Amino acid sequence: MADLSPRDPWWDLALDPDARATPASARRASGDAERPSLDYGSYLGLDALLSAGDPASTVPDERAFLAIHQLCEVTFRLMLVDLGVVAGTLAHLADAPEATFEPLATEPSPDERGGPSAFWRPALTAAARLRHSARRVLPAIMPYVGKGDDDDVLFSSIEFALFRDALAPSSGFQTAQLRLIQRALAKGPLLDLPVFPGGSFGQAYAGCPVGHVALGDPLVLRGGHSRAFPADDSPEAIVATLDPLAHRVLARLAGHASGEHAAPRVRTLYPDEVERSVARFRQTLGGAPEAEEATEAFRFALAAAADAENDRRQRLGDARRGAVALHGPLRGTCLAFILDRLVATDLALHAPDADSFLSVHRKAVRRHVAGDSGTGGGGMPYLVTSQRYLLPLFPALVAYADLGMSEDADRERW
Repeated sequence: MADLSPRDPWWDLALDPDARATPASARRASGDAERPSLDYGSYLGLDALLSAGDPASTVPDERAFLAIHQLCEVTFRLMLVDLGVVAGTLAHLADAPEATFEPLATEPSPDERGGPSAFWRPALTAAARLRHSARRVLPAIMPYVGKGDDDDVLFSSIEFALFRDALAPSSGFQTAQLRLIQRALAKGPLLDLPVFPGGSFGQAYAGCPVGHVALGDPLVLRGGHSRAFPADDSPEAIVATLDPLAHRVLARLAGHASGEHAAPRVRTLYPDEVERSVARFRQTLGGAPEAEEATEAFRFALAAAADAENDRRQRLGDARRGAVALHGPLRGTCLAFILDRLVATDLALHAPDADSFLSVHRKAVRRHVAGDSGTGGGGMPYLVTSQRYLLPLFPALVAYADLGMSEDADRERW
């Protein structure tokens, strides 16, 4: 079983059970095998971690603002490694010979009677952490820019106004790690849409206006572009392949689907859905002189993305039958446990529900920003457009997710 080879030590991961069978075999190679100089600070890299960041003002509350975003990015970092672990495990399963594939793909999920096999352990804990990070950790960070116990004000809007302009043109839309997470969760097509007003970025970074740009454009992501779109030979690259890998595994389970009920077809995107999104995009432009031209460019790009997505979905028949099997005769397997948590992660991050991370984040922004414009030129209209109109068009695990969760109860006790 291939491992995720190192460049960054965080990606020196042993997914092969034999490679981590003992403490000795699991130890990372280093210049000094015993690492006698290791201490708490060097192990955590605290010198670099605690000096990270470049405040733009002397306002004390800016340090809280900066730390809040760093907490999100550290959580994203863990999520990316966890997505890599799940993707690496699914890649091995997808390519395994039938004699190996069958017992692994049908292995029951752990319960109080015993834990899972060594093959599944890293992916099970990684998938559970993904859901926890998205559902619990990320939303819990946002109150730092809101209110605490007894309605204590934790972050002052008045103080924020003293340093907000100094942050331009930097923007949360430039978060490269979240973009790679979204690619893992099947939202890559959205990163190619010319949805973001590039005026601020164009003037600051290119010295000229650029019109509307895609969130995956190097002009937006800057030095983070290689994080969102890692090179094919990097260990992080497997993260972006998670969704197709999961569908490949599901397709191999098609033969387990019961003949009693035909698998419903994977739902395709309707032209009306595209037009609603286009109408919303046009609304955000107001009376801007370039509104009609930008809207037509957006319509063309979104329609092309929807057509490509529909073509993909029409080829997921076997994956759909495999998904039906995981909700039927293969209910309660390690694989179903993991896929359930991937779907839950997607919803906890992106759903329009009031308690999703993006909803909680949007409310935090609204609390402190009187106008609609963001520091990078985006702001509230684009947050709403993305979350309510665009992200729902591209759910993770589309052949599996709408069949519902297959779990009877959470089994994370082992």
